[in-house]
Amino acid sequence: MSALALALMVLLTAISPAAAHAGGLSPTGVRGAVLDVSPRVPGLTVVTIEDGARLEVRNDTAATVRVPAGGGQNRPVTVPAGTTRTWIDARATALDRDLGDAERATWSVPLTAGGTTVTVTGEHVAEPAPAALPWWALAAAVAGTLIAVARRARRPHVLLAVAGLTTVAASLVHVVGSTLAVQSAPLWGTFLDATGIGLLVWPLVVVAAVAAIRGRAGGVLGVCAGAGLSVVFILPDLTVFHFGVLPFAGPDALERLLVAVVLGTGTAAAVAGAGALRALADSGEQAQALPPGRGSIHDQSSIHDQSPGHDQSPSHDLSQSHQRENS
Repeated sequence: MSALALALMVLLTAISPAAAHAGGLSPTGVRGAVLDVSPRVPGLTVVTIEDGARLEVRNDTAATVRVPAGGGQNRPVTVPAGTTRTWIDARATALDRDLGDAERATWSVPLTAGGTTVTVTGEHVAEPAPAALPWWALAAAVAGTLIAVARRARRPHVLLAVAGLTTVAASLVHVVGSTLAVQSAPLWGTFLDATGIGLLVWPLVVVAAVAAIRGRAGGVLGVCAGAGLSVVFILPDLTVFHFGVLPFAGPDALERLLVAVVLGTGTAAAVAGAGALRALADSGEQAQALPPGRGSIHDQSSIHDQSPGHDQSPSHDLSQSHQRENS
């Protein structure tokens, strides 16, 4: 077993799944927004970000803004003059919010700006859930088709490599889109947090895919392990099939498609690996079954024609005819 495949197998057994999405966000069925800040204070701006997951207070006044605890919010928040703060406020956040049968609900958060008491009011709006069955069916169809084709392919290890590379590409785009949806944290730090061990797995899968295309068993094992890890990482994100608000910087349908592709191609690559290894083993046994020094039928006929007593060249025929005439 190659060092590459061994490294991926160790990762598979040693780590746990990553967080569902970047920045601590997760799919939900509710959006949130600020409706009013009363009374108006010049220089004070309060908005929701990340589809209502967090409050953002920009304090361009000369006084400190204080947000008291209460209503499920355990800690007060202080925003000094000239700064901006973002936080998940239990009174306003849309994360894990369930409106039941209601389509809308209002919320309010009190704060003080200097000596002025201000009330921020907002609204939660329920978003309908998508039809989940088609996305599950798509993932199953991708996995089933690839597994069936791999069983009949003459070179299943090549198909396995392509499936592994597709899994990596879809995983990367998914992580990038989730990272760009986060407004409350630095971009690169959020990206590194979201990728986690993927920064190591993805390059190793690419190298393993190249080795698998060349017919190396270690490459096949590496692709299988990397694809399996990608599926494990995507499991918390399967909720995107069931919620209407997704933390993704792009169309919701694209996010669901990426998750379905990772689930389908990753599962297929992991399952089809055994068949690819058997095909490689069979081809190796056939190559070893030929006698030493003997190649294809064409090579054998060439050797036969060049053996002593079997020279059929025109010069040889002319030499024999000349000898008969002299006798």
